[in-house]
Amino acid sequence: MIEGLQISLSDARTAVDAILKSTRPDELPLAIAVVDGEGNPVYLVRQDGVSAVDVRNAERKAYTAAYIGRDTALWRQQISHDGRTVADWANPQLTTLHGGWTLRRESQVIGGLGVSGSGDEDRDEVLALRGAEAAAQLAVADWRMRRDPRRIRDRSNLAASASR
Repeated sequence: MIEGLQISLSDARTAVDAILKSTRPDELPLAIAVVDGEGNPVYLVRQDGVSAVDVRNAERKAYTAAYIGRDTALWRQQISHDGRTVADWANPQLTTLHGGWTLRRESQVIGGLGVSGSGDEDRDEVLALRGAEAAAQLAVADWRMRRDPRRIRDRSNLAASASR
């Protein structure tokens, strides 16, 4: 059985922390949601004073990014280009609001991240990107710990001498 990768709670918290560190003191309160590859909730932060609508939008942005496998802004462009609307999917959880980023590891969708509440879709998008970048850096750090430190040439010579 092939087991898919999923975002961990620890990685979700790291992504959310990166978003919160990227905010300015004068910004409106945010809702930030992280879901797994199937769109199930992993972590949600609701800052004091954020509206219930923003919480729901953050959840929908994260869900869409994971479910569709594309960032919400990119998906909006794609369906607009194709002459379609979000209603064509008959899924009330989907949205084309900016601020949803797909989280990937080893070419697999491991989750989605959604930000809402800044009062500007483009700002939501930038903040979500900060979280996605933090999650991607975790994957790079993990790869560096697991990789063979020898140069590829040296690994090839070892394999050739072993076959003789």
